[in-house]
Amino acid sequence: MPSLVFLCLFVAVPVIEARPQAPVKTVLDGVFSEAQAKRGEAAYAANCGVCHGADLEGISAPELIGTHFLERWREDMLDTIYNYIKDNMPQGRAPDAPRIPDTDYLDILTHILNVNGFRAGASDLTADLVERVMLVGKNGPQPVRSRRSTTSTPAELNASSQKRPGSLIFRLADLEAVPDFVPDSHKGHKVQAKGYLTRQPGAERISLSSITVLDSMCGQ
Repeated sequence: MPSLVFLCLFVAVPVIEARPQAPVKTVLDGVFSEAQAKRGEAAYAANCGVCHGADLEGISAPELIGTHFLERWREDMLDTIYNYIKDNMPQGRAPDAPRIPDTDYLDILTHILNVNGFRAGASDLTADLVERVMLVGKNGPQPVRSRRSTTSTPAELNASSQKRPGSLIFRLADLEAVPDFVPDSHKGHKVQAKGYLTRQPGAERISLSSITVLDSMCGQ
């Protein structure tokens, strides 16, 4: 059973970023074709299934299906998750390994959408469309959250460094987003966490997009 690690945590709330175009569709509108999702199924099996499971259920990596997956990415454009998997997956890939084509990443994304129950349409999902399609749940768009930002500016880091510790406790979720961070080695350290903040009684958590060590001591 994993042990608890206490960190002196400062939450950085991302600022909403301006988008060049307003979203014109959601994933409820049939933004990929059946043929593309079928290609994505094969690409997923070849590159992702060993860690995320044949049915996206999660094995050594998180599940890519269901409420937790949708809660992490909902009300964001598809380019956020597309760029995330393109830049970071598969984890542990050797530097000299052949790069997966961008079109395969698009196909994999449509397979994930398909398995999550989103219907296919007449046309393929393309790279120029992902930034104009919003990922939502079956109940449609919910209150829009801040766009995710994976880096902190020097001013944000400095502001967090100057803050005094508070009394709230948050669970850090989606640690796979920061694979180089090892909680046990930072026990008692002062860190800045960035991501989506979920406030629920007894289950308050931060779905991480980045984490930065500010100091080896929490301070006062």
